[in-house]
Formats: sequence, structure tokens, C-alpha cells
Amino acid sequence: MVTKRDRGIIGFSMVGSASGSDGEHGVESVCSLELFTLYLRAEYHGSGAGQSLFDAALGDQPAQLWVARENHRAGAFYARNGFEPDGAEFVDPAHPDLVEVRLVQ
Repeated sequence: MVTKRDRGIIGFSMVGSASGSDGEHGVESVCSLELFTLYLRAEYHGSGAGQSLFDAALGDQPAQLWVARENHRAGAFYARNGFEPDGAEFVDPAHPDLVEVRLVQ
């Protein structure tokens, strides 16, 4: 999905199958659908564009996603949309200070 405004693309999302293991995360998927990416240019945060993009991407389907634990803005957004941490975490050895947590709906 892509969101546009007068001057071009302001955000995008990507969803897909989460079947099987969560690839580099090394754990089994808990939902059949995964939100892989949701990005919105900072100047559009709080405009409703991110929510519209999210709604178009997932609708009412249950899903899972991974988010940086320290990304509090994203965590709050996903919590408002019914996502909760399920206890799964991932730390890439190349980036030990970046902890990802899995959120499920």
C-alpha cells in the first residue's frame, strides 16, 4: 500500500504471509498475516494518514509484527490498534543494542 499527497508518496506499508518460522527471528509465527513495514514521513505523524494506511493494509484481520522496543511512538500506535507483546524478542548480534519485540493482535 502507498499513501500519496499533493507532492508525492508520504508513506507505505507491506503485509504478507507469516506462515512458518519468523525467518531471522528464529521463532514460530503465531498469526498467518504479518505487517512487515509501516512507514510515514515524520511531518505527517498525527495526521491520520498512518491510521488510514494501517487500516487499508490489515483491515480487521489479526496479524503480528516486530517493532524496536525503544520505538515508543510506534508501540503506542500499535497498542491503540489492539496489538500486545507476546513475549518473543529478537536481538541481532550485529546490532546488540536494538531489541525487537513481537506484537500480536
